[in-house]
Amino acid sequence: MSVIPIIVGLAAAVGVWLVATGVRSTRTGDAASLARQRLARQELGLGQSAIALALEKPLGERLTSPIRSWFSKQMKRVTPAGQAANFQRQLDFAGNPLGLDPAGVQTIRIASAAALGTIGVGLGVLIGSTVALVIFLVLGLALGFYLPIAWLNQLVRERRAEIEAALPNALDVIAISMEAGLGLDRAAEQLVRHQEGPLTLLVARALREIELGRPRADALEEMAEATGIEDFVALIRSILHAERTGVPIARTIAAHAAQMRVKRRLKIRVEAARASLKILLPTVGCVFPTLWLIILGPALLVVLTIQSRH
Repeated sequence: MSVIPIIVGLAAAVGVWLVATGVRSTRTGDAASLARQRLARQELGLGQSAIALALEKPLGERLTSPIRSWFSKQMKRVTPAGQAANFQRQLDFAGNPLGLDPAGVQTIRIASAAALGTIGVGLGVLIGSTVALVIFLVLGLALGFYLPIAWLNQLVRERRAEIEAALPNALDVIAISMEAGLGLDRAAEQLVRHQEGPLTLLVARALREIELGRPRADALEEMAEATGIEDFVALIRSILHAERTGVPIARTIAAHAAQMRVKRRLKIRVEAARASLKILLPTVGCVFPTLWLIILGPALLVVLTIQSRH
């Protein structure tokens, strides 16, 4: 009896168990997760205690919480500190998809590598070559470790694009509110109250941190740096500089909004210019051969028929 099918089956079972445990472990009720949940609820006006948040969870999840906490701690030990901090920043910026934390991302990476590695071993067994088995195994492990990171980076890019598209209109709202006599914080509250989106969530979190006693400069700079948008970071620094020097903030914000619109129009023009080059390859590779076949096909048939008669 061959041992390889047994090994493949055990590896598949371990991969499935890691996926299930990893997804459930991301919902751990440690102090940091409860603090983030509490802050999010306070942003929506639903502030509750940590005990109330814990009691809202299902009974089965609360009973298995110690096991999941232990597993999460073990995964955090595997995750380097810098990588874990980077994962946490990306997850917070992307809106905590699937309730993941850095340990959960690392768990999914290991589970994905185990699953794809198992598939690679199965393909190698079907081919019947040791070299193919090793190659497919290495490719499966590499793809398994990379795919979750690529997925997370894609979510970050999509969220950054949404924020960058919503910035000019949001800045106009803040500038108009300040010209009407409101302060910066009250104008930002008007933005949060009347608009929705990832940008307003970041602004609401910064306002909540300011209300809880954090310095305004630190909260605003961290909010801007979390987006990774250079124009937004430059805007926040200009606002802080304007506050220190006495320059009207509303004019600064309006000027930055106009400048960002100009940059967005230029970016659209650049993308439109690149579109003609991008469409050239499929045009030459797909459309032209079809046209040549339609136009020259009958003539080619006539030539072949004349040659066959002679």
